[in-house]
Amino acid sequence: MRIAVDVASGESPLEELVRGSLKALLESKDISLIFVGDDSRINNVISKNDKIDSSRIRVLHTSEIIEMDESPVKAIKHKHNASVTLAARLVGRGEAEAFFSPGNTGATLTASLMEIGRLKGILRPALLTMAPRSNGDFCILDVGANSDCSVDYLSQFAVMGHVFAKRFLNIRNPKIGLLNIGEEDSKGNSTTKKAFEKLSKMNINFIGNVEPNDMFKSNYCDVLVCDGFDGNIVIKTMEGTAKFMMEVIKNEVKKTPLRMVGATLLKPAFQKIKQNLNADAYGAATLIGVKGGAFIGHGRTTEIGIKNALLNINKFLEAKVNEHLLSEISEAGAKKRIF
Repeated sequence: MRIAVDVASGESPLEELVRGSLKALLESKDISLIFVGDDSRINNVISKNDKIDSSRIRVLHTSEIIEMDESPVKAIKHKHNASVTLAARLVGRGEAEAFFSPGNTGATLTASLMEIGRLKGILRPALLTMAPRSNGDFCILDVGANSDCSVDYLSQFAVMGHVFAKRFLNIRNPKIGLLNIGEEDSKGNSTTKKAFEKLSKMNINFIGNVEPNDMFKSNYCDVLVCDGFDGNIVIKTMEGTAKFMMEVIKNEVKKTPLRMVGATLLKPAFQKIKQNLNADAYGAATLIGVKGGAFIGHGRTTEIGIKNALLNINKFLEAKVNEHLLSEISEAGAKKRIF
């Protein structure tokens, strides 16, 4: 699978992103990479690794970068050769199956829509991310692509999440939940109430409203549907709470020698917890609903994070999520007149 990698954007050094990408290349023989960024710096890192098969690597040079604080639409319009735009363009032209960028989220979304486009029948692509629970992972969408959503958008998100969970997470009959302030049918605003009614009539395993404090329960919800505004708040709250709790534990452990001894014994467990709660465990969020694979990394994506991102992107492509999504959307929308 050919994956275009924007190593110029984001807050991490280009060299770190290239090193992480090369690790993914070594772990999977099915991946080939197109690096987009400063060619001299990229080639310098590649030249230091003699285990790499250079035939699986291509470098596309650009010095243009869309910074994190720039307006996405204006930047895309004026910076035609920005790294994120070139990476998306490679997918649009069929030179790559997917692209990854850890830079400006809005710019990545805009570049994806302009250079690649939506799958037939998709009203709005959604940003999907995975999150940990006690017995594996579940997915949440939308987490930032669409702040305001209609009932039809939310209904399509449910279908997208159903296909993703079935094909990527290998869950035979995914449980779909609607993020809400209560479990009762009557809870929520006018949009969520109408969405509840519509999702209840669809041919998916809809379990009803799900409160945020229940989403981590084992075997409770495999796909959590919400608009991008609420989803983004949920994800950022999760990240902030995880960091806060780790700091609390660290500070409490340091208060007595006995606790320090106990912490030493529990160090492997703490490291595992930290690893599972870190965004680098997944590496990227998926912009699901575009014709090719478009993936957005955290601005501070590390070497481990980009390696995991590329391995998951390859898994997404191998699972043929888009092909199955086209079929499901057509079945639900055109034939059953749901959308």
